[in-house]
Amino acid sequence: MSNAEPKILVAKKVAALRSEAGLKTILDGIGEGFYALDCDWRIILFNNEAARHFRCAPEDVLGRTLWEAFSGSRETGLGQLFLKTMASRETIRSETESVVFPGLWMAYRLFPLGDGMGVVFRDTTDRKRAEEQRDLLIGEMEHRVKNTLATVQSIAAQTFRNASVDPGVQRSFEARLITLSNVHGILTQQNWDSADLHDVVWSALRPHGAPDSERFTVEGPVLRLGPKSAVAMSMAVHELCTNAIKYGALSAEAGHVEVSWNAGDGRFGWRWRERGGPEVEAPSRTGFGSRMIERALAVQLSAKVAIDYDPAGVVCTIEAPLEAIRDYAGV
Repeated sequence: MSNAEPKILVAKKVAALRSEAGLKTILDGIGEGFYALDCDWRIILFNNEAARHFRCAPEDVLGRTLWEAFSGSRETGLGQLFLKTMASRETIRSETESVVFPGLWMAYRLFPLGDGMGVVFRDTTDRKRAEEQRDLLIGEMEHRVKNTLATVQSIAAQTFRNASVDPGVQRSFEARLITLSNVHGILTQQNWDSADLHDVVWSALRPHGAPDSERFTVEGPVLRLGPKSAVAMSMAVHELCTNAIKYGALSAEAGHVEVSWNAGDGRFGWRWRERGGPEVEAPSRTGFGSRMIERALAVQLSAKVAIDYDPAGVVCTIEAPLEAIRDYAGV
């Protein structure tokens, strides 16, 4: 075989694909609905998947204008996107309810084609309904969780009152429940898939007056945490904040807290640093918050956790594998 023969064979195959029969084979094989319009809105191509969806034969619509074939569609939101694509020559993606079959949802891609435009679409109704059902179930779960936490809070209040427990203990318990509820709310908004660390930190700080940005600096890259990590980090921030209000930087008017983190080379590093408060002394005994941070957090996140009672201000550091922090489906 000469060097020219392969090129000739390729040219013949390309010509076959460019023929009417070849084009029809391609359009019917793409697995999605497709049709094309010329600059006068006449339908010039219409594949079998489009014919199946619209329940008509290609010859029933070829040569007709889009607005004639699908009466009333020009005035719809989708019709306006068609007009925009034809005028701007931009590719537009959209998902909207079908203008022909109410109740069906379609994903569209509209793009310039010659002097007209091409339309690729697919039915997304099943996915849309599944998402609606998922959102309904998650909303119901959030409602039940909040009711459960409210019930726990009520039972605890009665128990503490009848046992003549120090009111401060009750307030601490209720504050922890509020922190837990707040982080659950963030996770619910994300379908319990993940939560951004910025949101997790601020959800734990806000109950302590954290919107005052002069008292707090929160810096770090966007990092999404799995549900387990989000809850653990939220509770840790709450305990550190509570301690800072009682004994640390937030007990002084000029006190300041810096929260920062980094992620790289498969590792996660996080730091809480207090400045401007009273001189710090190491506690004579370890309280619940410190135990929760140093022990429970270490186990939950496979992390190395350290609390340093520097005289200038408490410093808490967490080092953990990114894999453990990002324990969620989206990774």
